[in-house]
Amino acid sequence: MATIIINTRSNEAKKMVEYLKTTRYARVLEEKVPNVETIKAMADIEAANVKSYQSAQELISCLKDSADVYAKNIK
Repeated sequence: MATIIINTRSNEAKKMVEYLKTTRYARVLEEKVPNVETIKAMADIEAANVKSYQSAQELISCLKDSADVYAKNIK
């Protein structure tokens, strides 16, 4: 067995992966790599650097307050 890693950012690489999927001797395992923002969010969760709310209503209230502050700063 051999392992081949293909960076699928180019169209040529994507075509190669699609071709390999059609063959009977290759099995394509696609790995989803999170973007930088997602990696930071996961690190924040692990470090317990997140807000928690007692209810959905409390969350919505906080979001509305944040939106109001944001709207005032844009003007």
